[in-house]
Amino acid sequence: MRRQRGRVGLMAAALVGFIASGAVAEVVTERSASILVFPKVVADGTRDTVIQITNTSNSMVHAHCFYTNGALTFPDLPAGPNNPPLWTEIDFDIWLTKQQPTYWLVSEGRLVDPDDDPCTQSDSSCDNSGIDPGRVPPVVGDFTGELKCIEVDPSGAPLSGNHLKGEATIVTDGDEVEKYNGLGIIGNENNNGDAVLCLGGAASASCPNGAEYNACPQTWVLTGYADGATEPYSGATVDTSITVVPCTENFETQVPTSVTIQFGVTNEFEQSFSASTTVTCWAELGLDEINPVAFSQIGSTFIQTRMRPSAGTASGFMVVGSESYDDDDGEATASVNLFVEGERTGPDLITIPAEQIVQ
Repeated sequence: MRRQRGRVGLMAAALVGFIASGAVAEVVTERSASILVFPKVVADGTRDTVIQITNTSNSMVHAHCFYTNGALTFPDLPAGPNNPPLWTEIDFDIWLTKQQPTYWLVSEGRLVDPDDDPCTQSDSSCDNSGIDPGRVPPVVGDFTGELKCIEVDPSGAPLSGNHLKGEATIVTDGDEVEKYNGLGIIGNENNNGDAVLCLGGAASASCPNGAEYNACPQTWVLTGYADGATEPYSGATVDTSITVVPCTENFETQVPTSVTIQFGVTNEFEQSFSASTTVTCWAELGLDEINPVAFSQIGSTFIQTRMRPSAGTASGFMVVGSESYDDDDGEATASVNLFVEGERTGPDLITIPAEQIVQ
């Protein structure tokens, strides 16, 4: 853990060197919001994920959550038209009393057990301590995908309460840890509580009240080491990856959304490069898979990568980054939340099953 924190600090220093200021964020990571998005959730036998969600209000809060499995239909084969992502979802409800945090291990879920012991400082283990939030199901084996939690009222109708905050901790081989903050989308007073959640945009047939939530960002900015670069302080080789999910999702039809992402890369010598890729449903991509974003093409230890939806793409996207450091002492990994700039004109639509809302 000491090693990981040091590497996060180096990344932060690189970030400050590249970015002097930024636009107002449309996605929050330090404030509570009405929609929480965890783009990178894995439980594949090697990695597992701990989800932490907190109610920041002084009243009970309800949330309806969706796991979306973005694993390929045939995991051992390349992605393509004949090997699409599964896009299967599992949904569940949680209830949090005032100021209540809760957590669970994704592979195991969390069953309701009134006999759970309270956690004290003398305990060697605090598994499932605290008030149960309701039954949280385990995910299927070899799960790679996202978790999205939407604040709702007791009837199940979406609600712009802005009371949810969360973190995800990914544990590899039981000891290597990386952590990022859940991406929060703030709701506003236009929310009509129906099954179509409107992120940004003007009034339309689908969004008669206009934007009900903040828009998805127009641009995501990742600044740090080029993929394959050598960290000058330790000599470790750095591998950089991103995990992406579209903003527009339809949990009613379960038809996956695709988004084409444009990459603009600037190296330390202010030379510019460009690339693009298309993501359907969910993807975890090394930057070396997106040419020319690798060190061998960039020719610079540090880079700034700006990502935005291509013109004509019907959806924005959410993203978190990850850097892995490999040297003689082994491998260490750090997740990172990205900077955002601007907002999409939208709207991006999240559609939930109408039958879950009690009339």
